[in-house]
Amino acid sequence: MRVLTTVAALALMAFAAPAPAQEPIRIGGIAPLSPPGGVQSGESLRDGMIVAVEELNAAGGLLGRPVELVVEDTSGVPDKGIAAFERLASLEEVVAVTGSAHSAVCAAVSPVAERYNIAFVAGECWADNVTAAQIPQVFRVTVANSLVYSVAADWVKEAGFQNIAIISENTDWGFGVIDVFTSNLEGTGATVTSFTAENTVTDFTPQLLELKRADPQPDLLIAGFTGSGLFLMLRQAADLGLAPSAETAVFAAGSDVLEPEFWNVMGDDGVYVIGNPAGLPGRPDTELSRAFATAFEERFGRPANAVAMEGYDGIMVIAQAIMAQQSAEPAAIIEGLRATDWEGTRGRIYFPQDTDPAWAFQQWPEVPIFVIQYTEPNQTPAEAAILWPRSQATVDEIVLRP
Repeated sequence: MRVLTTVAALALMAFAAPAPAQEPIRIGGIAPLSPPGGVQSGESLRDGMIVAVEELNAAGGLLGRPVELVVEDTSGVPDKGIAAFERLASLEEVVAVTGSAHSAVCAAVSPVAERYNIAFVAGECWADNVTAAQIPQVFRVTVANSLVYSVAADWVKEAGFQNIAIISENTDWGFGVIDVFTSNLEGTGATVTSFTAENTVTDFTPQLLELKRADPQPDLLIAGFTGSGLFLMLRQAADLGLAPSAETAVFAAGSDVLEPEFWNVMGDDGVYVIGNPAGLPGRPDTELSRAFATAFEERFGRPANAVAMEGYDGIMVIAQAIMAQQSAEPAAIIEGLRATDWEGTRGRIYFPQDTDPAWAFQQWPEVPIFVIQYTEPNQTPAEAAILWPRSQATVDEIVLRP
């Protein structure tokens, strides 16, 4: 799908330049826009990119040239992701690519980025191996598993959970959810039980019933699925009376819980579900963050979330690299990204060259990480209670379903 749009911009006027009629600078995007991928997350990622491109063009484009966004659908499938990236790099001749929304896709396309020597700014794919492979063309504007779930594990310790159950998809990301929580909770006295399943599974009843009948019943269920699988697990856990309940809290590790579709599936049973966004609109409360949130909601009729912010930031760091290098050549953009130091919607973005731990390579280390809980029906992530980090918490403790 190709998107080329122009509307008024509030940010990044520094990118403006006289715009003679020239060939556009094409930037590629990949996202899951059809099943079995997480379509809602894919749409938020894509739509954040659209807002960025509209702002750039309204400000005069880049290097005096208009910017064209070319988006390919991956369906959340690695093979389709590879084919999509190949089309962007060869047939569409884009100068850089951003997006994804599935770790397996990010990992699969990274060698393609290396082969074409074209920058890939990964968004909404959290498996450590995406940056741990240390491919020079790959950068990440969202968290790594070892970063985000170590923070979430700190909250689990603080909240005092003792019997934790994890049901995760058998992907690199899903295994990472289990590994990071298990290793970070080791020695705390807490018990961690884990199950894995194909990410195409539709019936979680056997595992959920096993947990409901356990003695003791888990006091925290961690749902390590994405897309429709996450919604199905949460719906079935609620229908069985397992979680959220007075006995068992539920932590949704997948970002789909941040989307409006979550409430369409869960209704009032979505109240008390806990999420883990890598960013919240308005935090930090900067002019750019506010402007983006306003532009996104006006453009698409729904609130922005962390995934949309990643789509926007992914395009804008590429734009920053182009302007810094005064070149839209792919090799120059890669060099420009390595030197990035830009205040994005979620804070100052930069890409260290650290290689220890391996996942830290070209990984933005200061992604804001939150643990939130919905306390009213139809809340947006920005309206939910913040449980963690403690310095930004808006409530003292988690609330269990009465």
